[in-house]
Amino acid sequence: MALQPLQLTKFTATTGLMIMLYACSASTPMVQTSVETTVSASEPITTEPVVLDPEIENEFNHGMKAMVEKNYDKAEEIFLKMTQAYPNLSGAYANLGTVLKAKQDYENAEIALGQALRLNPENAEAYNHLGLLYRQTGRFNEALQTYKQGLMIAPKNTNLLRNTGILLELYLNSPEAALPYYQRYLEEKPDDQQVQLWAAYLSQQAGL
Repeated sequence: MALQPLQLTKFTATTGLMIMLYACSASTPMVQTSVETTVSASEPITTEPVVLDPEIENEFNHGMKAMVEKNYDKAEEIFLKMTQAYPNLSGAYANLGTVLKAKQDYENAEIALGQALRLNPENAEAYNHLGLLYRQTGRFNEALQTYKQGLMIAPKNTNLLRNTGILLELYLNSPEAALPYYQRYLEEKPDDQQVQLWAAYLSQQAGL
């Protein structure tokens, strides 16, 4: 089923995408680690049923390995094939968008991440990476809105909490607004010493 006239500018019609169209650390992308479009192994966000044959699942794992190794050209090739084979699978588009963002192909990354969210509006890591893309391209208010949308779906998602705090503190010059997000993050990851320091500094500056 074809959607509206959006298209990945690098990809031809032979892809079969029909345009139905994921810091977390900015240097090491957080990927969709399950073909069942979960945010992480510990935080399933959707019950979307997916049945994959072993060969496709194996390709998915190869794509994840290529991402970890920063072999982004290979990862792009693999996840593009995944979107062709399974055009309704949000996680494949999310990872494709994450790879394209890492390659600084922001236009196509935004399309892929947007499609991941159209297919599964509860894909929290897609919100996270779309927010990062907006931040990296100077669209700070859009980034904030996107992070907050993700947090409405997954209020304990640590990537979203941390990145919202960073955005507010460093890019929107709102350190007092950032502090609650760091505190919520630390409720989930109390041993993160770096964020502990950030929160302590902001608390001291606020006289708390």
